[in-house]
Amino acid sequence: MPYIVLVPALLLVLYLAASYYLYRRAFVPAKPRPLDDFTFTPFEFQADYEEVELVTADGINFGAWLFRQPGSPQTVIVSGGHKGQRQGSLGISAALWRKGFNVILYSYRGWPGSDRAPITFGIKEVLELEAVIAFARKRIPNARIGLLGYSMGAVVTMLGAAGEPGVQALVLDSPFSDLRSVLAENVRRAIKLPGAPFVWLAGLMFRMRTGLRLSEGSPHAILSSLEPRPLFFIHGGADELVSVKHGRRLYDAYRGPREIWIVQGAPHTGAYEADRPLYVERVAGFFARHLGLDVSSHLRLVEEEEVS
Repeated sequence: MPYIVLVPALLLVLYLAASYYLYRRAFVPAKPRPLDDFTFTPFEFQADYEEVELVTADGINFGAWLFRQPGSPQTVIVSGGHKGQRQGSLGISAALWRKGFNVILYSYRGWPGSDRAPITFGIKEVLELEAVIAFARKRIPNARIGLLGYSMGAVVTMLGAAGEPGVQALVLDSPFSDLRSVLAENVRRAIKLPGAPFVWLAGLMFRMRTGLRLSEGSPHAILSSLEPRPLFFIHGGADELVSVKHGRRLYDAYRGPREIWIVQGAPHTGAYEADRPLYVERVAGFFARHLGLDVSSHLRLVEEEEVS
């Protein structure tokens, strides 16, 4: 008789613990560390840049770097991935700057350089992007804006562009099509059990903490709001965190101008590392066509040092 009670109780405890672990891993930023301020900046790339402090509509303070190209209206705003700090995208940002673009690279809420707040997979982080777009329009005369996003940042990019019709072109590297689905897939991969029950409870914890629903993090639902702007989807063929089927699903559903580049053998957000010169040429070329920049008049990237 005790076993009849003990086994279900133990399973319930394990279910609660696993769901809470998922909630913590997905939505709670890590505590600040003493070495967080000791990191690479655009200085290491000998870029003309400035440090910028911005505030979101809901009062979150966050930091950004502006790579300056005086006299050029073409501007690319780069949004990093989940738990990714802005220095993780310094390589591509510096390369685009050398091609002649203004580039803005910023931090999300909850991470070093920003006020602490829950991670929301783009639902609230879109407010940071909106503040950056407003800053770009104020600072850069006649700004012609394109957006580049990685993983969660690709979702931030789509959600932000949906409310900003002035954004002219989007590059989306490793986006997920639906937040619930990608979380459930990662749970199944990790523990070999159906992920939906764990995501449901973690989502309930998320809603109690933030007042938000996981269903609000579904870029697939807002794709039509991006039309008729051009979208360039990039995905690693060996991506285990966000399966390539997410990128294909978004690409297939979009009715505006679109391109897709599947990099065989590349892991999550690994297309850049797979072939840096080719990646820069394709991304810079896409933005040049749609923002109106002659990249041949600027320095051509020969070799780029990896910064992680």
